[in-house]
This record gives sequence, C-alpha cells and structure tokens, in this order.
Amino acid sequence: MEKSNAEIEQSILEFLKEHGENCFTCALATCFENEPRNTPVDARNDGLNMYFVADPGGKLENIRKNPSVCLAVFIPVGKGYMTNARGLQMWGKAQIITKKKDPEEFEKGFSIIRLDEISRSLNKQPFPEEAKQALTIVKVVPHKISYFVSMGEKPAKYIWHTNTTDNKNFSLGTSGENR
Repeated sequence: MEKSNAEIEQSILEFLKEHGENCFTCALATCFENEPRNTPVDARNDGLNMYFVADPGGKLENIRKNPSVCLAVFIPVGKGYMTNARGLQMWGKAQIITKKKDPEEFEKGFSIIRLDEISRSLNKQPFPEEAKQALTIVKVVPHKISYFVSMGEKPAKYIWHTNTTDNKNFSLGTSGENR
C-alpha cells in the first residue's frame, strides 16, 4: 500500500511515541576517519527530532569532528524471529547542546528527556541545578528515515526524506528483498 509523506511521518511519530513510553534505548552510530562507533543511548523524541544525554567520550568526539550520524530506534522482538519487528533508522545531523552555549535549547532537551522525572524516581528529588552545567545533550535532526514493519500480512519499509519527492514505499517478500 502506497503512503503519502504525511502518512509515513504519522506512522513514524506513532512508533516514536510508543518507543518513548516503553523502551527508550537506541543505537547511535558515529564515524570519524573511517572508524565507526556504535553506542547505546536512551533517547526521546520531539516530533522527528531525537534528544539524549551524552557522557564525555568517543561519541561526542566523533560528533564534534563529523556530525553526520545514524540512530537505530527499535522495539525488541524477543523470540519473534523478526515476524514482529518494528524499527527505524534515522540519518541526520547531531547537534551538541550545553546549558552555557544554548540555554534555551538545553532546557527544551532537558524537558523532553524528562531528567527531573528520572531524578525524582531515582533520588526522590529534582535534578540538581548545579549539575546541569556539566551535562551535555545531543539533538539529532533527521534528513532521512527508513521505517520497517514486519507485522501483519506483508512486511513493509517506508522511506521518509526531508525532500518529499524522494519518499518510497516497499513491500518486502519473505526473502527480505525489495520488490
């Protein structure tokens, strides 16, 4: 079944909402000097944009040198052997956000990630204001998303681009090859 860009985007947003309520963990791929790195991160969405907290290390160094990233967002399939798989790959640009450099965007990301809520559940108090100064938030702004659903009669893959003329719909056979 062909889907319009708006329908693909709505399907992706519904998936991200479900993922954000139940799973959070994604896989962030970065690369610098032909050396790939894949890191698990807990991300939340604001529309199609994704936000997560990043500790100092290789992923931030890679993003500083090459902001092109890929984020895999998925719901674990368990023992479904891919018959109930749903997930997406999001290609985009990562932005490093700190309270000092961009306080407005930092507070937006802090709220989207729900760090006060997480702190209250773990420590019985809001996230300490002084600790925000050392916190780094990453925002991923996508330019392409590939959304895969293997549930139902026919597995399908939908491609969303910022340029709507490039959107594609695929029906997948049992071999997984595009028809």
